[in-house]
Amino acid sequence: MQKRCAFTMAEVLITLGILGIVIAMTMPMLMGEYRKKTVEVRLKKFYSAANQAIELSEVKNGPKEYWFTCTDGLQEADSPTMSCETWYNIYLKNYLNTLKVEHFDNKYQNTAAYFEDGSLMVIKSGYDIYFYPYAKDFDKDKFFQQSDDGALSRPDSGRKFFAFAFRPNSTSVRAIAYKNKGIEPYKTLYCENKVQSDGKTELVCNSLTREELLNHPSYGCNKESPYKVY
Repeated sequence: MQKRCAFTMAEVLITLGILGIVIAMTMPMLMGEYRKKTVEVRLKKFYSAANQAIELSEVKNGPKEYWFTCTDGLQEADSPTMSCETWYNIYLKNYLNTLKVEHFDNKYQNTAAYFEDGSLMVIKSGYDIYFYPYAKDFDKDKFFQQSDDGALSRPDSGRKFFAFAFRPNSTSVRAIAYKNKGIEPYKTLYCENKVQSDGKTELVCNSLTREELLNHPSYGCNKESPYKVY
């Protein structure tokens, strides 16, 4: 008679149990890395596609430095502003591949464009453009939060969505990093009014340091910060 080697039922169950524990421990890390990589890829894709759309639009609508500005108000004769819906339809609609577009009011007038890869872009009144790598993270009813004292905040910035700006024609000191450019990520330029020795107030702008990017009470990447836009 020949002897045959085999695992016992207990050994098989113990092995499966160990494998299950290892998978349970490593799966969150693997999923986190996958999500991080997806976010990076979609951010790069959006940045490239959005600025390519602007370049194509310039052929028909002229240099972007002379485009109208998207605001809450309706388009008026001889006005340098127009509604966000009109702005999108004129400058971007024909140059971006989207699944659908919706216009909504939530404190400000906004336009949301959904892309085929599952991401989303929100154009807010003014010059801000927010990009959601995952459109499912977007909730237009919670697009911003308002405290009891009336202060507005966007606590999901830097987590669920990322801030860009389109200010090619701005002459503001705060927007010098965007002048003559397309859609650009928010720059680490923080400005505040400071009282000088002569008693006058002057707007002073400086780049945030790495320490400030992490721990600044308003703009740092921490749980307490209401604006993690940088």
